[in-house]
Amino acid sequence: MNLRTSARCFLLPACLVFSTAALAGDAAHDWLMKINQAARMLDYEGVFVYQHETQLEAMRIIHKVENGTARERLVSLNGAPREIIRDQREVTCYWPDKNSVMVEYRKADNQTFPAILPERLQDLDDYYVIQLGNVERITGRPAQRVIVKPVDQYRYGYHLWADRETGLLLKADLLDTQGKILEQFMFTQINIGTKIPASALQPGVTGKDMVWHREAEDRKAVPASPGWTATQLPRGFRLSAHIARQTLMRKRPVEHLVYTDGLAAVSVFVEKRGEGTKPFMLGSSRMGAVNALGLRVDDYQITTVGEVPAETIALIGGSVAPVGKQ
Repeated sequence: MNLRTSARCFLLPACLVFSTAALAGDAAHDWLMKINQAARMLDYEGVFVYQHETQLEAMRIIHKVENGTARERLVSLNGAPREIIRDQREVTCYWPDKNSVMVEYRKADNQTFPAILPERLQDLDDYYVIQLGNVERITGRPAQRVIVKPVDQYRYGYHLWADRETGLLLKADLLDTQGKILEQFMFTQINIGTKIPASALQPGVTGKDMVWHREAEDRKAVPASPGWTATQLPRGFRLSAHIARQTLMRKRPVEHLVYTDGLAAVSVFVEKRGEGTKPFMLGSSRMGAVNALGLRVDDYQITTVGEVPAETIALIGGSVAPVGKQ
């Protein structure tokens, strides 16, 4: 902004300046909702790349919505062969090279990246600065850039590019507190609104003669109300889900707590250690944007994980305690 432009801005009535800022904020919020709704409502197929650290993955995705229910199929295009079929109820992952199939029930959050919660959209203004950027071209389509900046060190930032016509997320960068890109997702080819036959959502492998691992949907394994809680949370985070289930491989009850600020999410898993069980992860670890912390509290293993800074994981995970014994 040059001096002439700056002077002209200072001459504007204060109410007009505030009104313009509010309108700009509302427009950015509208685009976040367009992104959220497009992922739920549109049929599309395409190829996207996902980069984290030195890893680069290419995936083909086929996404279909029928009677308000979404179903999608993802096929890896590089590295180990892998195919994922998921709907609102479960996720089935085929590993041909391992001769195995894993089936898990959808847990707390079945939304796409980023996990925007519509009812908390206005609350995001307390923890993020949300503004519109330029219109750019992604995979040959005009895309509106939305910039989401965190106001503290407890959450990451996002740069999002939404298709101008439909609102579908075409590219997303996840940035650390210094503005460095931690992860990047981008479509390289996309067809939106194309008619998708049911056969396109069937896995390319039959699963016959493969070893199946299916999670038992045992919701009575632990109490319906949380037995554990995080006593310290960054401003804006709150408990959004509590799931009682069993681990897929060890068949032991586990309590799953999800804390979110409306955009970022942190999962806490509480599992009682048993005799003869293999050692659990202890201490902190990181893989790309995902930070994790493993701790022992009495005879329980507490594992905290999420796409948030290490400080957030340490604060939440380090404060987990039995309800009533904080």
